[in-house]
Amino acid sequence: MIIVLNEVISKKRIHLIWKLAWPVMLSQILQTLFEIADMYFISNIGIIEAVAATGISTSIIGVLIVFSQLIATGTIALISRKTGENDIDGVLNISKQALILAFIIGLILSVLIYIYSQNIINIFKVDKNVEKYALIYLKIVLLSIPFIFLNLTGRAVLQAQGDAKTPMIIFALMNILNIILDPALIYGFLIIPKIGYSGAAIATATSNIIASFFMLYVINKKVFNIGLTNIIRNLQINIHIMFRILKIGFYSAIQAISRPITGLVMYKIANYAGTNAVAAFTIGVKMFNLVFIFLTGLNMSISVLTGQNLGKKDLNTVEEVVKDGLKLALANMIVFLIPYFLFAKQLMMFFTSDISVINIGVNYLRITYVGIVFVIFPIVYGGAFVGAGDTAPPMVASLVANWIFKIPFAYIFSEILGIGANGVWLAISLSVIFEAIIVTVWFKKGKWKCKEV
Repeated sequence: MIIVLNEVISKKRIHLIWKLAWPVMLSQILQTLFEIADMYFISNIGIIEAVAATGISTSIIGVLIVFSQLIATGTIALISRKTGENDIDGVLNISKQALILAFIIGLILSVLIYIYSQNIINIFKVDKNVEKYALIYLKIVLLSIPFIFLNLTGRAVLQAQGDAKTPMIIFALMNILNIILDPALIYGFLIIPKIGYSGAAIATATSNIIASFFMLYVINKKVFNIGLTNIIRNLQINIHIMFRILKIGFYSAIQAISRPITGLVMYKIANYAGTNAVAAFTIGVKMFNLVFIFLTGLNMSISVLTGQNLGKKDLNTVEEVVKDGLKLALANMIVFLIPYFLFAKQLMMFFTSDISVINIGVNYLRITYVGIVFVIFPIVYGGAFVGAGDTAPPMVASLVANWIFKIPFAYIFSEILGIGANGVWLAISLSVIFEAIIVTVWFKKGKWKCKEV
């Protein structure tokens, strides 16, 4: 009887984890599809410099958006805890301060990047035409950055209360609007004049701004439940709450910012092994993105459920949620293990016909995936740390594994020991295992259970 009851409870937990995870997964899939569609319309303009410029501009915007982690991570930790405590006033106050903070930080960053946009573009050392188009796209989209920050923080507010579906719907509608506006503004439609390349940037900015207003409307209905006039009248800054949000989010933001920088360094090291190694690396990274679609959603759901149950003082459920999360994460890794090992060559051949790139890519998939399997520990334990508001441990584990282990050993293995590209792949694999060990040891100490937020 007890065994049957435990199985029922476990199934309920897994259902709850999945309920929170699948909207995030679908959002990621939709994001990829919409980015492809967006690039399709831009490339059809027939100006190759515009395509290159879009890549540069979006990479800058991408780095900017990482800073939203400053607010989103702290928001999830604090609101999920207050939700578990059934502290409605606490949820309202934190939500309000998080949204105000998001707009302020987004506005400051957008103004700074706008002022220095020319200097930033110059870093890429592109020709004048690419520079011209990059500036056009960047300056237009920068106008929407405060609203993007509002949208992402609003998503965190809803997710922390267990509603992952509504943000996904808003996100999908935003991207559908973007796809409708793209051709209409680029090529012209009915009374809409043909704007050309600028139309793509205007479509992106407009859809983000409209989505943020929709997000605020939904939050007002679901969280505040008061009129817009009353919200504006009661807009008061609470420095103490804002500081708590930033204190939790700071470490996650550092971790998020460091990863793409690490990636750039690894590309440079891979380049020592030749252009074919870089090509194989690029293809392999894109394929591994599929592995992380479910893991990203799982990470968020573990964060929310950890925070809520810590708020309820239910440590037993937190530990069981983490165990179930590890099982689900491992199942995800096993699913991808089969194609990446048995059909690695066929997968690489889908992207290229170059024999050298294929062979290097096969080694990348097989060597790296051995270590990637262990990413389940940073993903699941990292989610629990975030939900507890203890974001320093996963950041430290990530920085140590990437900067002190992966980068130096990638160079040592590939260049000094002469292993070549396989040495880079080996360093990546071992660094993930190293990170998993650090974060697991830290997690098992259990100090996160007593973290005050």
